[in-house]
Amino acid sequence: MGKEHRFDLFRLSLRKREQIDIFEAIDPISREEWIRNLFTQKTSFRHHGTNYVYVPLDPRHTTPYIVGRIGREVSEIENTSPEDGYREYVHDAWKAAVVVVDPSEHQDGQKLAIQFHPNVGKPSTLAPRLLQAMEAQQDWPQYLTAVHPITNTEAFWEFVKRNEGKITYIRFELEVPNMFGGDDQYAEDMKAYRDKEKAQNVAIEIRSPDGIDADTDRVRYTAEKAMGQGTGNVRARAVGKNNKFSSKKQQESARIPTEEEGERRPLIERAADLASRILGREQD
Repeated sequence: MGKEHRFDLFRLSLRKREQIDIFEAIDPISREEWIRNLFTQKTSFRHHGTNYVYVPLDPRHTTPYIVGRIGREVSEIENTSPEDGYREYVHDAWKAAVVVVDPSEHQDGQKLAIQFHPNVGKPSTLAPRLLQAMEAQQDWPQYLTAVHPITNTEAFWEFVKRNEGKITYIRFELEVPNMFGGDDQYAEDMKAYRDKEKAQNVAIEIRSPDGIDADTDRVRYTAEKAMGQGTGNVRARAVGKNNKFSSKKQQESARIPTEEEGERRPLIERAADLASRILGREQD
């Protein structure tokens, strides 16, 4: 198998802000419009003491998706030619990773994919920092945006099966807005936390020294919402040394092959062409 480019996958979750005075005069926009507004603007920020800049492509050329790059400034010590005695000098440059976004409101929409580039940074830390910087430069933010990795639910069920009767602790950390689309009582309870208590996050903990029955409809439903749909994360412990589970270590990703021999197109152009595949809208 040849080399591949890896794109880590995330879900964007938006909570509409309370309509206080100043917001009442603003024409409301949809969640899709809000995401498009964020990701079609150049954004600069500092992260761990390093300058980063996000730059989008012209959205007219990538519709319905948004494609751009996020890069960091780097300084490297290099050498001149042998004829110049390999003299050292500092070379300032930028390293950039490709970003692909599906802002549309459908069952599997509002996804974010960031290329894993070791010289740029971990997508899992860059994604929330980028969103924070994007919202900070908006005059009147109508939504608050959260981002969570989309993770492999099957890994959790393998942990459950392997530790049947020995699991003593499970914690679900959930982004309440837009997560519970069903009309069952559990979904209604979560919507009530959002609408009545104005909650943005809800944590659910299950503990039992005698062992938790994790194979229930309630646990399955919540794990799928948190991990498979990217609206939160899951942690668990079972009897045994270092016998722990964290959904944050189960990041889902998409992969596209490197260019064919003789092909020299920039990765960002290939990513724009393969956006549906990267975001899971198109199966191989």
